[in-house]
Order: sequence, then structure tokens, then C-alpha cells
Amino acid sequence: MPRPYAGGMKGSKGHSSDEPLAAFLRARRHRVRPEHHRLAPGAPRQVPGLRRDEVAFLAGISTDYYVRLEQGRERRPSRAVVKSLSEALLLDDVAARHLRELSDTGSAFGGEAPCMDTDRLDAVHQLLDSMTVPALLVNRWLDIVGSNTLGDLLHEGLEPRDNYARLVFLASGAQAFFTEWPELARCMVAALRAQAGPEAGSARMTQLLKELAAHSDVFKATWGEHQLYEKTIDRKLFRHPRVGSLVLDQHVLELPGSGGHRIWAFHPADGTTSNALLRLASPALPSGPPLSPPAAAGRARRP
Repeated sequence: MPRPYAGGMKGSKGHSSDEPLAAFLRARRHRVRPEHHRLAPGAPRQVPGLRRDEVAFLAGISTDYYVRLEQGRERRPSRAVVKSLSEALLLDDVAARHLRELSDTGSAFGGEAPCMDTDRLDAVHQLLDSMTVPALLVNRWLDIVGSNTLGDLLHEGLEPRDNYARLVFLASGAQAFFTEWPELARCMVAALRAQAGPEAGSARMTQLLKELAAHSDVFKATWGEHQLYEKTIDRKLFRHPRVGSLVLDQHVLELPGSGGHRIWAFHPADGTTSNALLRLASPALPSGPPLSPPAAAGRARRP
């Protein structure tokens, strides 16, 4: 049976499972074994991972205080405690930063999608239109808020296309289109959690998570693992219905001061893929599923 996802659910014994900091600590504690810290495993354990008192010992805090953190009764640990917990839970840099973000923001979440001002958004659209490779503009919740013509053509026939996570998990042809779909699915969940950061508890994010969990057992099971993945550059394998196999290097371009917006640019990794993209962009190529009018393909697609 898949494990329930962390958002929007109440746990037992007074736990608030939808409190992001508490849920993250519990999930990551279960992944650390006593032997990772050269501790004696002792008697058989009901669940894998460290016990709460062991985490408290390793972090140099009281067991009672750590229990309050895991139960959501304490939500603002000091920077020193966060650093000690990161070491006790063997967090990498991405996970440690995520823990700091959760601790800094407590339980205050926004409900609106992050946005850029109109002038900045228009400038980014012009940049997308000037690029000669497929490119998308995504916000921190992976909403696709813009694309160039090749970006639209690359994903043609896949619906919905307003959010990349929804595209991967809910589009009927996604598992055939993405050659390595199981691996992509896990990376997509981890990237969504990392990019959303403390906003994973917002009303907008909770709505998205509920939809994905309701329609995808894979998503529901994977979200509860609290994996984190920060995209920089990835090799992606696609099987396009019109031009066949594509090997693309996905580059993630940060946009400072944009509220978490990023450009995803898909660069061809070999000559065969370069030629396939030229054929894809050619008006002489037999048409596939209906596309947006060319004049609108580079404009914003509002979620």
C-alpha cells in the first residue's frame, strides 16, 4: 500500500502531519540508521531509522524538545539547533537549506502563485522567443507560465500543460513520451518539494498535491518520502510522436528577484536530436495534435 502524502492529513497522537517542519523531521529520521552514527542498534525496532531520543542526543538537545518539534508543537528552532539537526539527520546541502527555510518561516504560508511584474514578465517572454532551443518559464510550483514555440512543440499532444508535475503524472501519454518515466517521476516529486520550499504548506500547493495524490499512486507514495532534488542540468530522453527519440540536456536558469521563477532550456545533446528539432519546427512536417496559433506560442500560459 502506498504511504499517504504529507500534506493535508492529520496524524495520530496529536501529530499535525500537515505541519511541514514536523513531517520533514519524521521522514528524514526514519532514513538514518544507528550504525550511520556508530550507535549500537540495540533491541529490534518497530520502525526503521533512529529513535527520537537518539536524534536528540546526536543534536545535543533534550528529547522533550525534539518530540515537540516532531509533533508540530515547536516550529521555530534556533539556527544552532537546525545546524545540529542537519548533522544528526545526515542532510545534504539541499536538504539542510530546506530545513532552514522551514524553520525560518514557521507556519506562515501564502495562498497566491508567485508572480513577476508585467515588464519583467514581458522581457522574459522576449528572451524565450529569441532562444533557438525549446524553453519554458516555470514558477516555484512548476506552473508553466510561458514557453517559446519549440517548447510548445516539444510537449505537443500532452495535456494538461499548465503545470509540469500535472503533465508528468496526469497526461495520458506521459509514460510513453518520457522514456525514463519512473526515474523522472521521482525526480519531479523531489524537485517540486525543493522548489516549493516552505510554500509546500500553502493553500495553492495543498490543492495541487491533493489532485496529484488522488490520481497517481506513484505520486502519493513518493511525496511522503520527503526527498529533495535541486535541478541544475539533467539529461532527458523523450519519445516524440512526430520526430521520434530525442536526447536533450535540460538547463535550469535562475531568475534572481523573480519569486522563484526559472527558465528550463532543453539543449540537443547530439546531432540526431538537433536535426529532429529542426524537423519539428518545420511547417512542412505533417501536423500532429492541434497546437496553439504560432503568434501565441511564446506568450504566457496562465495557470
